Amino acid sequence: MNWKILFKTLCVLITLIFNQSIAQNYKVYYRMNYKTDSLEEEIKNKNMILLIKDDKSKFYSQEQFENDSTVIENRKKGVKSQIKYDYAFMIIKDSKTKKLSKFTSLFSDLYQLSEKAPDFDWKIMPETKSIAGYTCQKASLSYSGRNWEIWFTSDISLQEGPSIFNGLPGLIIYMKDTKNNYEFSFTGIKKDEITDIIFFSTPFLEVTKKQLAKVLIDHYNDPYREMKTGNIKVLWQDENGKPFKPDYKELTKNEQQYIKKNNNPIELADAIKYP
Repeated sequence: MNWKILFKTLCVLITLIFNQSIAQNYKVYYRMNYKTDSLEEEIKNKNMILLIKDDKSKFYSQEQFENDSTVIENRKKGVKSQIKYDYAFMIIKDSKTKKLSKFTSLFSDLYQLSEKAPDFDWKIMPETKSIAGYTCQKASLSYSGRNWEIWFTSDISLQEGPSIFNGLPGLIIYMKDTKNNYEFSFTGIKKDEITDIIFFSTPFLEVTKKQLAKVLIDHYNDPYREMKTGNIKVLWQDENGKPFKPDYKELTKNEQQYIKKNNNPIELADAIKYP
């Protein structure tokens, strides 16, 4: 028996099996609890979905996913759809090119910021426990101004997780930062053959980090500019339905206070430094 030929054949078979296993498409569901203002006790929550197809993944709100799915079906029928703009926290990762895209929406505009995917310095610990029926192992991470506690499972051979996070030897099932600003809890997974990673129901604008910061600071400085110029039509009415002319100076002051308070991104180092 030619052992060299046998060895090469086994290597090819193993490679084919491995490639087939990672090429499957998945939907992973998470429940995200978060604070938009780190100084307040109020905790908001959002159902999120992680789409995985080959080398790419897309993490965004389940509501936006469902809206996009409706838009896709209606476009096939030639029917117009109402577009949602629930793009907060949306991340697209490409493990092959090691790049990721972050998205920010402002009014009806969607901005895409592309950058190199980070290399995470995971600390894997021996501690294990069962979560959602899976045997999970503990890990920790210090990244971008936050310290994280993570539980992942090798029972699911996907080196993925919520938001920007990936690279552990299994799927992230649970993670939270030590100050309880963000918490991600796995709620389910299913295989899916029609996962669409690249679809957007609205076009986006590609920007640099510097350009995006300028857009957000310009909005902070004059948040009602589009309304004052008439580019965005708003009918101001009092509680009795009577039209009135707004005090934009007072509205601007209140909006600036709101923007400053709600400046608590997952990557804390990305928080905008408003004037």
